[in-house]
Amino acid sequence: MADFNDVYKRYFRDVYHYAFSLCKNESLAEEITQETFFKVLKKIDTFEGKCSIGTWMLQIAKNNFYNHCKKKKYENV
Repeated sequence: MADFNDVYKRYFRDVYHYAFSLCKNESLAEEITQETFFKVLKKIDTFEGKCSIGTWMLQIAKNNFYNHCKKKKYENV
C-alpha cells in the first residue's frame, strides 16, 4: 500500500471536488474531505484492492456526505 502522504497528495483534489459536487458548499466540502482522509488513514490497512483506491475514497466521501445529511435532518426535527 502506498504511503498515506502520497495518497493524500494524489487524491485530495479529486475528493474535494467530488464532495463539492455533492453539497455545493465550500466549507462543507472541506469538512467532508477532512473526514474522508481521517477515515482513510484509520482504515487504509483494510483496503482490499477490489477497486481503485480513488474509487474507494470517493465512496467514503459519498457516505460521509449522506451521513451529514441524515444528521442535519434529525437536528431539524
